[in-house]
Amino acid sequence: MMNNSELIITIITIVFSVLGSILGYFLKKNEKTMKHYEAYLKVEAKIKELCVAAEAAYTDGAMKKKYVVSNINSFLIENNLNVDKEIIEQIIEGIITITKSINNTAGVK
Repeated sequence: MMNNSELIITIITIVFSVLGSILGYFLKKNEKTMKHYEAYLKVEAKIKELCVAAEAAYTDGAMKKKYVVSNINSFLIENNLNVDKEIIEQIIEGIITITKSINNTAGVK
């Protein structure tokens, strides 16, 4: 049986995989758009990884988000990626919303 963090990761991965597949289908004809899409996928994967690490390291939601934002900014610089901060914020907020929903359903605080 999966524990809560594994369940959260699985659901988040499924949601973002479906969204990524849909975006990839519609955007693969345009090379510039494809570069942005590939950067988005890399950033999305890193944000998921950072959210899991933050969940394990911190109990305060603000600290978790600060950890993710700080580390994703470093990741962008290190990998010379350009992803709009609004998109990054939307990905993070989406993961937070899904996580809260799962935790509330599971009775975890």
